[in-house]
Amino acid sequence: MQGIDHRRYWQLALLAGTRLLLLTPFRPSLIYAGFPKAHVVRRVFVNRFLGSVLVLLMVLGLQAGGQTNPAPNKANTESPYDTSNWLSLLMAAEGGGGLDSRVPHRPTAYAGAKFGLPIHFGKFDPAKPDYTFTLDLGYDRIQARNGVSTEVSAMLPVFRFPEPQADENKNFVRIYAQPGIGYRWGSRGFGGYGSAKVMIALFSDRRLDFSKLSPFVEFQHRFPFAAPLKGDNRVAIGIMVALCNHCGLD
Repeated sequence: MQGIDHRRYWQLALLAGTRLLLLTPFRPSLIYAGFPKAHVVRRVFVNRFLGSVLVLLMVLGLQAGGQTNPAPNKANTESPYDTSNWLSLLMAAEGGGGLDSRVPHRPTAYAGAKFGLPIHFGKFDPAKPDYTFTLDLGYDRIQARNGVSTEVSAMLPVFRFPEPQADENKNFVRIYAQPGIGYRWGSRGFGGYGSAKVMIALFSDRRLDFSKLSPFVEFQHRFPFAAPLKGDNRVAIGIMVALCNHCGLD
């Protein structure tokens, strides 16, 4: 990928995100007059949400992409190894909010904890990767009513930028897709539901030793099995401690 100025792409993301944030009116009734109130609320939320996501991606991308590799020497001539395609251990806390899918749309709140361990399918082969699964325990407030939920999700590696580096102190962005299922209890609770999540984490090989914190942002849509159109959407920001895929606890 040499010769490509990745910082240019992140600068474009910053420009697009800032434009969405600044051009989204703080008094939407002046711009969206004549539209249903639910449409106005949803459009304003989506614009600001997308703007925030683009700005966040720009910050993470510049943090990772602005790094340069050192000149090769005897200590780093071996090919770097990807330590994050699955994780040996994971603990995290997160919080955030979003909108429910009912009309009229109302804001939601969420706080939770995440625990992850690897699972190996089939005959054990050290050359084949395991798959990290997480157990999420959460508290939320939807339609002005409290609820608690538990959820099991897979962490499937999708993208990493930049590629593995010899310097273990350098940051990189890792994106995971997280399909899952769960159950929510509470007034007007979902019951059983399906979940689609995306996690964007800022790691470094040095921090994947279960002693240093790594930030992440997570986007989720939940759809109850009994009423798929009455779920919710949320974005959460959190911190985690994680152990790389070939590491062990001392």
